Amino acid sequence: MVLVSLMITPLWAQEDSSGYEYSAWMQYRASETRYFDLLHTDLQVSFDWERQELIGLAVLELRPYFYAQEDVTLDAKAMEIKSVVLRGADGQSRALTYEYDDAELHVLLGRVYERTDTLMLAIEYIAKPNEWEAGGSEAITSDKGLYFINADGTDPNKPQQIWTQGETEASSIWFPTIDAPNERCTQQIAITVQNKYNTLSNGLMIDQQDHGDGTRTDTWRLEIPHAPYLFMMAVGEYAVIRDQWREMPLAYHVEKDYAEDAQAIFGHTPEMIELFSQLFGVDYPWPKYDQIIVRDFVSGAMENTTASVFMERAQVHKKELLDYNWDDYISHELSHQWFGDYVTCESWSNLTLNEGFASYAEYLWNEHKYGLDEADYNLLSDREVYFEEASDEPKELIRYYYEDQEDMFDSHSYNKGAAVIHMLRNYLGDDAFFLGIKEYLTTHALESVEIADLRVAFEKVCGEDLNWFFDQWFFFEGHPEIIVSQLYEQDTLTLTVQQVQGEESPIYKLPLFIDIWSEGKSQNYPVILEDEVESYQFYLPVEPDLVVFDSERQLLAEVTHAKSAEEYAFQMKHSKSYQSRQEAVEALFLIKDKKIQQSILTAALQDPFYAIQQSALDYMIAHEVKPKKYAELIDEASQNESSKVRSYALRYLAEDDFEEHRDKIQQSLDDPSYLVQSVALASWVENGETLTSAQLKAFSAEDNINILLAMSEYYNLQTDDASYDWYVGKFGHIDEEALYYLLQSYAEKLVDAPEARKAEAVKIYNDIAREHASYIARLSAFQGLLLMSDVEGVDQMLDEIKAEEKDQRLQAYYDQF
Repeated sequence: MVLVSLMITPLWAQEDSSGYEYSAWMQYRASETRYFDLLHTDLQVSFDWERQELIGLAVLELRPYFYAQEDVTLDAKAMEIKSVVLRGADGQSRALTYEYDDAELHVLLGRVYERTDTLMLAIEYIAKPNEWEAGGSEAITSDKGLYFINADGTDPNKPQQIWTQGETEASSIWFPTIDAPNERCTQQIAITVQNKYNTLSNGLMIDQQDHGDGTRTDTWRLEIPHAPYLFMMAVGEYAVIRDQWREMPLAYHVEKDYAEDAQAIFGHTPEMIELFSQLFGVDYPWPKYDQIIVRDFVSGAMENTTASVFMERAQVHKKELLDYNWDDYISHELSHQWFGDYVTCESWSNLTLNEGFASYAEYLWNEHKYGLDEADYNLLSDREVYFEEASDEPKELIRYYYEDQEDMFDSHSYNKGAAVIHMLRNYLGDDAFFLGIKEYLTTHALESVEIADLRVAFEKVCGEDLNWFFDQWFFFEGHPEIIVSQLYEQDTLTLTVQQVQGEESPIYKLPLFIDIWSEGKSQNYPVILEDEVESYQFYLPVEPDLVVFDSERQLLAEVTHAKSAEEYAFQMKHSKSYQSRQEAVEALFLIKDKKIQQSILTAALQDPFYAIQQSALDYMIAHEVKPKKYAELIDEASQNESSKVRSYALRYLAEDDFEEHRDKIQQSLDDPSYLVQSVALASWVENGETLTSAQLKAFSAEDNINILLAMSEYYNLQTDDASYDWYVGKFGHIDEEALYYLLQSYAEKLVDAPEARKAEAVKIYNDIAREHASYIARLSAFQGLLLMSDVEGVDQMLDEIKAEEKDQRLQAYYDQF
């Protein structure tokens, strides 16, 4: 499972919190007690599209885990149970007595069964997912398990699809099971569909039967046990692009309009599998790997065993990949095939064993494919997201107390988890770290684990007791907050280091390195912080040019270390780490000396890494730095191979002097990158220039979010019917992020719109606010209606929307009105 970043500013204030408080209703979240061992699940399913229901037969093979049992309780949510039958070894079947409360199926077995006995339960049922009161979280916005997309086929902009989403405990909405992460079984699923549809499930397709009536049954089987939350099924009309790793089959499932783009989206998959197989010391452990994109998915992506599901935003044409690729999502879900699927957290309290490793796999891929700067850039960006969350609500990384398991899917489990794993790698060294990973995966193959299992695996390899590391990072909230001060006098440099984090956090033991630059050379000193205040003295015959605390930049810590302008200039020129160079650029607003500013900006504009150049250009835009001394470097930036750098350079030129750079901006309207085109287009429109009819037609047809936002600025300046029709025509087939912004932009246009257009828009916004699958789209539509509250009937609509909304985040926001 991957967290989705929509880059949307929070839309309601959150109360400040000095810490994560356990309320009275929070109970200790133990791993599920295993009364039975589920051995195999055999499903036969078909669908009622009109009623949005699944008609199923589930045959569960299980045995008592240890103690004798005379009844069994299965998770089975929002179902109609038709029958429960015990199938005997002699071929005889016996109906069983059961009780059902719409969430659990309690079956009386008729006698006592020992752990040497095997039972075969056959359950006929109808799954009714729309009758389950769905919840959700930031990571998984809905938990109703089974989803029918455009079930009646009336939406011309959306294909008909069926797909499932099991994590955390929603598989039991579409089949009866023991829905816990510490359960695992083999599976077989026979899916009956119309011939026009493709199917996909875990494992390999072992049979396909055409019934001669326009339907067929595809049977999928996975003979390696895995957790029920990782079961998946998808139905739809797809182009299937075949690939392979070594001799193992891979496939990329996309809508047919994107058949030529699938290889560009997913084409790094074989290289990723090879990299992870080598690094983890365990070859990819499953018989195949599929990746499929579905509509209206309730998360960013999901790591179902052998078949990952991705949201529709990943379904892009090749041109969009010039600006942004989906490697982070793809590598994250792929690595879950080891961390989460092959070795599974035994409880949601240990979720970071799944998600922390998957998030760190993004780092490993970026480091391998794109270099250390790219890996560090993304890791540090994720750290900042964690720091922001921790400032409001610090929590332990391993949490045995929480209100709902969905609460575990946050930037602590993901981002902090990855950062802690990165520190462990730096402490142990690569050899011990990756051997420890291999030990962990091989020792616990096809098992459920808790955090102690990871610690013991690393201890077995390195020979050191690592409780000190695991205790402080996994079982305490917060992180180090460090103040570093330095004083040079009488040939001695004194460094004073204070840990100033709150009382809820420990005084950390922190192994790190300090780099001291003197007379143009650096010396590296290993230290271990263990006390609240520590001082270190270094003999130096001359005052140092620069001191870099934690020179590897590996600490998950907020460090304050005041430096002079000269030191920042030296750091920009000599330090190799991305974070050190970025710090120097970010310090520019503190520096008054123009020559030092110029030195840092010049170095940043020449930096080989695009993000450093971006930061320099961003500073120049914000502070209106004149181009005279940087003209040649700006020109080079405008031709950089990175579209991100080109877009910032173009924006700088446009804001500096549009008329002087008009030709360059006009040429950029034809840039191969959407990102660069959108900057040129926004500038062109803002300065009153005219688009040719061909340009207007081409840009109006695009659905790329950057072009959409630029064109919304254009159409908001127009008053003809076409300007309104453009918006209305876009709403039906753009993704949730684009829809969020476009609804807001159109609401601004509607303030002075004719009454007929307002009335038309009210109906559109009302439908989206009530029915759209995405909560951010519903939110934006609600906000738009607020701006149209002068239209008759809107106030009543808003009250009805508030009353109908089930999402707690939206309920909290709506209650303000």
